[in-house]
Amino acid sequence: MTATQAAPERLTLSAPQPLLIGGREVEADRTFPAVDPSTGRVWAQVAEGTTGDVDRAVAAAQAAFETWRQTSLDTRQALLWAVADRLTQDAGRWPALLATENGRAIREGGLIDVPTAAEIFRFFSGIVRDLHGRTVPCGPGAHVFTTPRPVGVVAAIVPWNSPLISVAHKLAPALAAGNTVVVKPSELASVSTVEFIRLVQGLFPPGVVNVVTGFGHDVGRALVTHPGVAKVSFTGGTETGRRILGDVSDRLVPSLMELGGKGAMVVCPDADLDTVTEDVLTGIFAANGEVCFASSRLMVHRDLYDELLERVTVRADAITVGDALDPATQLGPLVTARHRDTVAARVETALSEGAELRAGGRVPLMPDELAGGNYYRPTVLASPEGTTSASCEEFFGPVLTVEAWSSEDEVAERVNRVAFGLANGVWSADLGRAYRLADRLDSGMVWINTWFATPLGQPQGGVKASGFGREGATETLLEYTSTKVVHTSLDSTRPPMWT
Repeated sequence: MTATQAAPERLTLSAPQPLLIGGREVEADRTFPAVDPSTGRVWAQVAEGTTGDVDRAVAAAQAAFETWRQTSLDTRQALLWAVADRLTQDAGRWPALLATENGRAIREGGLIDVPTAAEIFRFFSGIVRDLHGRTVPCGPGAHVFTTPRPVGVVAAIVPWNSPLISVAHKLAPALAAGNTVVVKPSELASVSTVEFIRLVQGLFPPGVVNVVTGFGHDVGRALVTHPGVAKVSFTGGTETGRRILGDVSDRLVPSLMELGGKGAMVVCPDADLDTVTEDVLTGIFAANGEVCFASSRLMVHRDLYDELLERVTVRADAITVGDALDPATQLGPLVTARHRDTVAARVETALSEGAELRAGGRVPLMPDELAGGNYYRPTVLASPEGTTSASCEEFFGPVLTVEAWSSEDEVAERVNRVAFGLANGVWSADLGRAYRLADRLDSGMVWINTWFATPLGQPQGGVKASGFGREGATETLLEYTSTKVVHTSLDSTRPPMWT
């Protein structure tokens, strides 16, 4: 979809979205509303699952696991590829659905979400045939080998900001490794997950993939604490991640945690400002800034500070904010009015602490039905010394803090000062300097002279409060397996301990 195309009609789903358990659509006694962030109107009703529904979904997944774990790798390979085919054959339906669901600009769904989700399934389809153990050399008296075994039922809890991509990141490797899955989508963006699993669940035996929608405090907690769940894979906020880890600690359930971030772009004095400017805009304003990879700190060498701050301010002021369904929109509404108000309050706090407002920092007036939407202008805060809360707290919105630095020691210390460690970046024409800085930054990922580069095969994940585990790469398969060792003795001699 291009900016010259007309916006699609607004979606309204008449039938409530069901639960998907054991290969069947299951109606719930209660539903909750899905709200369009662009207008504030209710456009769908979603099943509100219960702890009993969680029990049934886990039981279905456990039953299916006994058969699914025995499927051949070539069977899994073909089915994962078939999932990608179904997704792309019906690609036109997803951008409007995603934009209606969470407020991201419709152009992003077609350009990013659909092809990325399909490629995730194709990637794991391609590498699953290489899922094997190894022979361990232990001398002539023994033959020792390992085999990767599926862990069992995986609880996959996905966020609202990129639901299609997040579901793919969890389903594809978990199924490839021979596990079954119960998906719990965010209550703020459930419909796309239900529709996607509806589309593909017939490819798999009943119970291999299940979906229970509902709220985190009851359905989510019931799922992660269920004794039949063998692995938790969670993407979301750091505080929620901590609560989940507390809930699963009694049973010592292994978990993959992809949590929050406070990404810093470190701009050296020899950086190409034209390229940097484009990367800054993408890094903080793509996906409305509601993404864990967002580059919310722009850390500029003092020689370039004034010029780059001015460039970014002018460009931020020119960004088109509007209806997520409008192809001309560059930045849509935030996911809820409550989240928009939280972002606005944090900006006000930063201003009271000494930050200078250079762009945005306000709720725009919107016409007609858009007046009920959750809009917030892209915001630029100048804070040369980085002493306000805007330099350490995750806003999860379109807010950029611009800081100044003088030495490599200074900038490395300030970047690493925050609790998070997901992604950082370095811009420099001197690769020696870039590598040196990259080595010093405490994060799971460091980009050099780019941002948001996440090709499949490149591990994605963080350190510190940004979580642990890696997605999107070969080692992700091992996240969903346990290693079994078989040790065969080839020697009948024994030490004379009992003679």
